[in-house]
Amino acid sequence: MNCVKQFLLTICFSLALTCQDHVLAGSTTTRDIIVPKISEWQVTVVNGLTTGETLFIHCKSKEDDLGEISLKFRDRFFWNFGENMLHSTLFWCYMSKDDGHMNVNVFWDDVILFHKCGWKNCIWTAKINGLYLWNSASSEDVLSEKWEVGW
Repeated sequence: MNCVKQFLLTICFSLALTCQDHVLAGSTTTRDIIVPKISEWQVTVVNGLTTGETLFIHCKSKEDDLGEISLKFRDRFFWNFGENMLHSTLFWCYMSKDDGHMNVNVFWDDVILFHKCGWKNCIWTAKINGLYLWNSASSEDVLSEKWEVGW
């Protein structure tokens, strides 16, 4: 019985150390304590369609539906979140414009993506020929996904 108590205390102590930064945060939820957030991120989607078209986006994760958004030229939509300890955070968006659409992942656990996003903000810009990710390491927009024709 004594070994079981010691084991449970060790587990609790380890979890407390892992979660300490998030337990002290003012906006911590019970879910944050169970699955602590590793780092804070922001994803931004920009309408860069120079034709003046409205960009329709609908972004989601497994836990969150961010709703349907219509962006006029140069408008942007962004959200903040914390990547979870399991490294399973994934956000994806459906995007459409007058003559094209796409389903695309905009955040996932990947060191190359993190490097391109400067370890804090992934900036996606919809342009005439597709969706671009701002590569902060090289200071340039890089084509990531082309539009599919039609709706």
